[in-house]
Amino acid sequence: MFTTIILGAGKSTRMKANKSKLLFDIAGKPIIEHIVDSVQKCKSKNIICVVNKESHELVQLLKSKKVDVAYQKNINGTAGAAESALSLLKTKNSPVLILCGDAPFISSKSIRAITKKLNGYDACVGTVELDIPRGYGRIIRFKNKIVEIVEEKDTTVDQRNIREVNTGVIAIKSNLLTKYLSLIKNNNIKKEFYLTDIIKILISNNHKVTTFKFHDELEVKGVNSKVDLVNLEQQYILRKAEHLLETGTLIRDPSRTHIRGNLSVQKNVEIDINCVFEDTVTIGENTRIGHNCYFNRCKIGKNVHIKPNTIIFGSTINNNCIVGPYARIRPGTKLEDDVHVGNFVEIKKSTIGRRTKVNHLSYIGDAKLGSDINIGAGTITCNYDGEHKHKTVIESDSFIGSGTRLVAPVKVKKGSYIGAGSTVTKDTPGDGSLTIARAKQVSIRKWKNKQIKGSK
Repeated sequence: MFTTIILGAGKSTRMKANKSKLLFDIAGKPIIEHIVDSVQKCKSKNIICVVNKESHELVQLLKSKKVDVAYQKNINGTAGAAESALSLLKTKNSPVLILCGDAPFISSKSIRAITKKLNGYDACVGTVELDIPRGYGRIIRFKNKIVEIVEEKDTTVDQRNIREVNTGVIAIKSNLLTKYLSLIKNNNIKKEFYLTDIIKILISNNHKVTTFKFHDELEVKGVNSKVDLVNLEQQYILRKAEHLLETGTLIRDPSRTHIRGNLSVQKNVEIDINCVFEDTVTIGENTRIGHNCYFNRCKIGKNVHIKPNTIIFGSTINNNCIVGPYARIRPGTKLEDDVHVGNFVEIKKSTIGRRTKVNHLSYIGDAKLGSDINIGAGTITCNYDGEHKHKTVIESDSFIGSGTRLVAPVKVKKGSYIGAGSTVTKDTPGDGSLTIARAKQVSIRKWKNKQIKGSK
């Protein structure tokens, strides 16, 4: 068990925005949420995030994630930030993991490995080797053992050539953190209190310090500007797309496939360009996804064809369905096997039975449709009376003519036929009956002439 301290009190001035950079979305959720989720998977005893007094929106998000909040009154460096969290430590002897709040992609696997190092050491520093180490504090070693961390502005010319750098990740025993934080001085160019100085203090007091080397720099890359944000997100989602490509999914262009959540794909799936996947999405085998589609919290079955420009959100698409193009499937919808949903059709909070077809220009909301139904073009379920939503039920083997309006609550019983252009307000008898509900047709002769007479 360990405690996590996340440092997030910076002013985020380089983001040129009116909110903390920790709130900016990356790969489908806020930066801070990625970090919190990874730590919570490792069962951190408690999580403390250090913020500044202006971070009201950030505080609300942290509380919703059950994260404790500490305020850094004086923004005077990372040591000051860590010190602000000490009063919230729930135990005095547990390990403490300190993370940067702007590095979203640290993995649970790495977190476990770093904290495990404290079984034999007093502290562990996360490091990484970079081809271009500019901007990072350098790891100074003697006989392969770490002796200190020097911030770049304080390095010598030789030290600047060192490629192993500090990631900002430190695991340390809580009693030592509490004991030595107050000994850190601001004897540096920026006159800040650097948390990294605690490593030299520990070593000088004969404490055992080790390192954990990250092999994937994506895990420790931070966001300081919107340029950083965009570049880091592109690297992250490109890697996820390329991984799927390597494992058998045909992704036509990984650079134009945005996987912002968890995408699970079975074999022989094809994904065309410009598709976006958010939250949790699963796709069954032999399914084809056309270009420009959006998926969020949905399950797609086997042998499904999603045609271009389709939106599917919070829904389940069973096997052998055809959906789109330009269809919108909204939350709470379930398409049973072999359903066809065509162009410019919107379905919301409805169940569509097997082999039913809704092929053109229709709205189906708050409805339950049976099997083997044909919904004609332009059909609408009128589900809202201005105050409440009502349900439409269409039983199996029915035929709904084009341009029909079904005013809920209403039931179309099994085997019903509805004449095109009808407005149905009462239940139909079913059993092969034909219901026609149209106003009497009236033609007014020379109506146009009357309207334009004297218009000059």
